[in-house]
Amino acid sequence: MVFQRGHNVELQHLRYFIAVAQQENCSISKVAEQLHMAQPNLSDKIKDLEKKLGVSLFDRNKNRLQLTKAGLEFLKEAHLILSQVDHAIETATLASQGKVGRLIVGFNSSVSNSVLPSLLSKFRTNFPNVKLVLQEHTAYSLIKGLETQQIDIGLMHWSALNHQDTGLYVEAIKEESLVLVLPSNHPLAAQAEISLQSLAHESFILPPSHLSYSLYQQIVSLCQKVGFVPQVTQEATLMLTILSLVAGGLGISLLPANVKTIERQGVVYRGIQEPTPMLKIVAAWRSDNSSAVLREFLAVCRLI
Repeated sequence: MVFQRGHNVELQHLRYFIAVAQQENCSISKVAEQLHMAQPNLSDKIKDLEKKLGVSLFDRNKNRLQLTKAGLEFLKEAHLILSQVDHAIETATLASQGKVGRLIVGFNSSVSNSVLPSLLSKFRTNFPNVKLVLQEHTAYSLIKGLETQQIDIGLMHWSALNHQDTGLYVEAIKEESLVLVLPSNHPLAAQAEISLQSLAHESFILPPSHLSYSLYQQIVSLCQKVGFVPQVTQEATLMLTILSLVAGGLGISLLPANVKTIERQGVVYRGIQEPTPMLKIVAAWRSDNSSAVLREFLAVCRLI
């Protein structure tokens, strides 16, 4: 048989009961005075609770009340219930403010070298109780991860050449230029700035076009503007791998300026003489994602 006693007990019943049970001699009159209510009304509330539970919570001896064994046990549980309710209310409030919860943040290796450290530091300082799940992917995988709801927000390079019909919101959070990456023993390494035209016959090492479409296309477009199509002889997904291949003398590269934060023996970074387009680092998220944690994370992104 299903136990159904107390099915209609309300939280206010518990609060009245606890107030009386904790009062010296379980004085209903004193509690009623503290609650600014008539004593008969409070007595009726207690009796109503007992009726709903089907047990006596107090022994009544004239005007003096004393908790029964059932009342003592119920008092312990009532405290736990109200404590849990208070905790639930607080958690819901914090969640609505984006102060607790979970956020899956995707990023590519370029972003990890630039805005990611300061972004994470600021966010964790302001929202220490939010769990961040960090995932490193290529730009292509980040877009797919957003579309399939595997990640909540993606940080990557973006341009007008990227997908236009993804159902994503995209917001630029930082811009950076391109730099030339050369082997340290390259003949052009002695120059502080180098013209792109002098690279027409060089072998290029770039990220794969199908994984880093925006960056790849901007580099190709830049070279085409000065009269040549880059000879891409090697492709590598990670910046560290590209630097290793350049250091090994397999070619040169054009990469976002944040690569200069990586000290790699055998390579040098040089400026480009021609004006170059600025690369946009963006935050991208699904248009239907209304997460309060995401909202607060974006607010921190805008401060970077």
